[in-house]
Amino acid sequence: MTPATRKRKRLGTHEVSSSQKDKKVKIMPIACAKNLDTIEDKSNNAESQTMASTGDLSAYEKQIQHNIAEKMQVLHQLGITEAKQQFQHFISEKKKTTTLGLKPEKRVRSPPLPPRKSLRLAGQDPDGHEHPEGFDMKTKFYASENVTQMSRPPAGPMQMTEVGKNVKSEQDEEEFVSSLEDFCKSKKRFKRTTANLQNFVSFFESMRLTQEHVIKVVPNRIFSLDIHPSETRTLICAGDKWGYLALWDVDSASGNDGVHLYQPYSRPVSDVIFDPFDSGKLYSASYDGVVRCADLSTGVFNEVFVTDEDDDILCKAVDFISAQTLAVALGDGTMAVVDTRIPGCTAEHTYYVHKKGLRTVSVHPVDRQYIVTSAAESYAKIWDLRNMKKPTSSIAELPHGKSVSSAYFSPLTGHKVLTTSTDDTIRVFDSTHPEQSTTLHSIRHNNHTGRWLTRFQAIWHPTREDLFVVGSMVHPRRVEVMSDEGRILTTFSNEECLGSVCSINAIHPTKNIMVGGNSSGKLHLWM
Repeated sequence: MTPATRKRKRLGTHEVSSSQKDKKVKIMPIACAKNLDTIEDKSNNAESQTMASTGDLSAYEKQIQHNIAEKMQVLHQLGITEAKQQFQHFISEKKKTTTLGLKPEKRVRSPPLPPRKSLRLAGQDPDGHEHPEGFDMKTKFYASENVTQMSRPPAGPMQMTEVGKNVKSEQDEEEFVSSLEDFCKSKKRFKRTTANLQNFVSFFESMRLTQEHVIKVVPNRIFSLDIHPSETRTLICAGDKWGYLALWDVDSASGNDGVHLYQPYSRPVSDVIFDPFDSGKLYSASYDGVVRCADLSTGVFNEVFVTDEDDDILCKAVDFISAQTLAVALGDGTMAVVDTRIPGCTAEHTYYVHKKGLRTVSVHPVDRQYIVTSAAESYAKIWDLRNMKKPTSSIAELPHGKSVSSAYFSPLTGHKVLTTSTDDTIRVFDSTHPEQSTTLHSIRHNNHTGRWLTRFQAIWHPTREDLFVVGSMVHPRRVEVMSDEGRILTTFSNEECLGSVCSINAIHPTKNIMVGGNSSGKLHLWM
């Protein structure tokens, strides 16, 4: 770099080409405008100083003033000074903001509230009344009159048309109830499928979930689910958290896209099951402490078993010992044997089988004197109805690490028991000889559904003993089809249609149909 170049750089000289002069100049940002103000101020000061006392400046100061004047001349030629004035005029106009709709009101400070005092320490009840003499705070409790509790619906038979919800018209509901007679002609079939496992799984892989088969059937979380065995029409039943029971006629447009909603209970419908001996009957159990039978031929909900409302005993699950005898799992650790032919809606026998509340009950498909129960404790137990003298009389205990969510005999021979536990395992036990039941396979599976999802319950395929279905917490969401050895054979999934966990699932016994229910009241149907 030559000495002249260094001097020009130090003094700030700048030459502008003719092409730069011809370019159009856009509005500058605020920072550029501020720099321009500084240059103009210096230029004005320089001109005033030059005019006032040119002889007082040194040669160096004169050169600086000359360079500033040249820069200003270049800015004037490029039109930047005019653009600066336009920009300043633009930003000087303040925009007035207007609020549409409701205007905010001025808040007026309310006077301070008096300090809170303990009614309990003052010897008063929650309503502010004095306790009676001799009141013992440790044993006596009073509830406020404002607290409302869910009471049972009235006792006795209920017409479906009377407890129907979201009914389009009375005529539409009556036509649907009369059409239910078609479902009374079919019977469940539990014949062993002859296809090998690989070919059978290929049928599952061909099943698809479409948007039209994702439908909300109940208002709240689904607790129970079953499919009618009819081969001509597809009827699905689901029970939810607050006593609603829905019937979805998949191929019908009646009701709300084929959905008909009823409320025969006020608390969770913990189990629904179509009668394997009479497909025209639908049994359901509720936390109300009531078991009802919906007669599809007459459209009536009949009471089958009723507990004392003051005892607050929950009915958790139902299974069939015979065509007229039920096994009912109760929330106080007992199991009731109910004969539907005996009037009075009471249990013929009640057995104390677990220390904590039961969750499921399953009857052996061949030797129906054997029953397996699961409870909120770390054992599932197998019982012999011929020897039920005391709680320790179970013929086999199936150990787990934590509480057992479900336990089911295999559907054809009963030679296996499938359990789901909160210790993140699914177990398969050998129950060929129930008294000597042993663990065949222990399968790791994430069963931590949390508080807001229904617990997973692994279920057998109705016609196979080497395959079961269970929900999954894996992303993307899916329902898993697994072998009895724990291998994942295939999955039911669709990222576009399935975005939630299907905790409860059901499989049609003779058709390639699988349905899953989630915690928002929706059903997902693969077929």
